[in-house]
Amino acid sequence: MAKATTPEQCLECARQRIAWHNSNWNTLGYGVWALRAKLPDGLSSEPIIGWCGLTSTSHGSTPEILYGFARSHWGGGLATEAARATIGWAFERAICDGIDAVIFGPLNPGSSAVVAKLGMTRTGMMKFEEFLPDEQLGRDVLDYEIWRLGNGACLSFRSLLFQAPFKAGLLVSARVAGEAATLSALRDAARRHPDRDDTDDAEIDRLVSDAFARGLKNSALDVFHISRSDWSEGRGRP
Repeated sequence: MAKATTPEQCLECARQRIAWHNSNWNTLGYGVWALRAKLPDGLSSEPIIGWCGLTSTSHGSTPEILYGFARSHWGGGLATEAARATIGWAFERAICDGIDAVIFGPLNPGSSAVVAKLGMTRTGMMKFEEFLPDEQLGRDVLDYEIWRLGNGACLSFRSLLFQAPFKAGLLVSARVAGEAATLSALRDAARRHPDRDDTDDAEIDRLVSDAFARGLKNSALDVFHISRSDWSEGRGRP
């Protein structure tokens, strides 16, 4: 959810995002931590491997949990470990009476599994336009999704052909751009990607169109919640 088509934009967005999360510590009493791996001697490694914490939102008063890890640390249970520690910290200090998680289900099935392990229950859905903080950010993110579909590094071109058009469909559902022009730009970008291998134009167009249509149609996010009372009763703890 950032404008990130150049290294300079990435750096500026990172600075703004870090500054905003840091300011929450002063105004709200919670925020986001940088994470490092714990070494056998109990000390921490130098490189930052991810982040986790709580953030305020534009769509309600309940804080939302969020996290991210370097790809090299995916799949090892660290997201669950960090999120569980964050929730425990917040409830032990009576920071809040409940915590939400908002997830793009088709894009982040791993996060859906994490919140289940945390004992969070699905309480409803939120339209993407309610989640998006402002229209300008939406246009910036759409520019990025089109850019990365034509230029972005990826482990799997076919996965990229789903992820970028699906998110573009979400953004168009929030009326940040026109449907026909966006779909045309997505198709043109995907055809230019250097890792397209032997995928022909017709197949690229089909996959991009299908993912884009799915994002338009399924333009809602899953909302999960856990209360302090449920946590105190042991839900979500090993």
